[in-house]
Amino acid sequence: MDNAALAVLGTGISFQNPDTALEFGYEGCDMQAELLPAMLRRRTSVATKMAFAAAERACRSAGSDPSGLPVIFTSSLGEIAVTDKLCNDIAQKRFPVSPTQFHNSVHNTASGYWSIAVGNKHPAMAMAAYQDGFALAMLEAWSQLHTIEEKLLLVCYEETPPQLLLPGNHWIGCAAAFVLASGEGKHVNAARMSMPRCEQGKRGQQGYGDISPALAAIPLLQAVEQRISGKVQLSPAGDGSWFSELFQPDE
Repeated sequence: MDNAALAVLGTGISFQNPDTALEFGYEGCDMQAELLPAMLRRRTSVATKMAFAAAERACRSAGSDPSGLPVIFTSSLGEIAVTDKLCNDIAQKRFPVSPTQFHNSVHNTASGYWSIAVGNKHPAMAMAAYQDGFALAMLEAWSQLHTIEEKLLLVCYEETPPQLLLPGNHWIGCAAAFVLASGEGKHVNAARMSMPRCEQGKRGQQGYGDISPALAAIPLLQAVEQRISGKVQLSPAGDGSWFSELFQPDE
């Protein structure tokens, strides 16, 4: 195994619909997050609530202090429901628009609220790369952990988009989170993954990532939880899909 691998220290997941969570084999993976204060909870969207819940569970799983981790949040559409409401208000000439809704419509809403809620003064990044978002966030994590950081939190999230903005979609609202660290001689009891790579001309299998961008994290999440080694697909099927190799602690 390459010494430049990433160590997976903790994982977390949450779903917009509890029944959907059960269909995927997850119990107790709703949007409840203790770290989200009641005042903020009333203001925030489904997307932010899911991101918080998954991030909190990953930190708890890793035994990591949320305030001590740089963060990478990735989402294809971000606060799409808030954006839809603002667009409707403007189209219907319902002025003035809500300052809170306008404030919550930016792409770094979830990462910003996370930093505020947990008292995190470390760098926070908000990414968007449509259906390759999870894979490229992993590549960004690999880059940071082999240059400037020792450990970080990665959160991939997506709420179900409004039909008017994304007609015909069947995206499942979901968030997945990982606490990652540089795998160079440390964390010997953690699963490790190689640098994400895009294999041009190699078409990946149809899978969770084709249902919803955030679900592209499910194969890695399940492989870590079930202690399965081997190649893991990190993106939807395509002519150039993203993959990583996962190694268990005893390998």
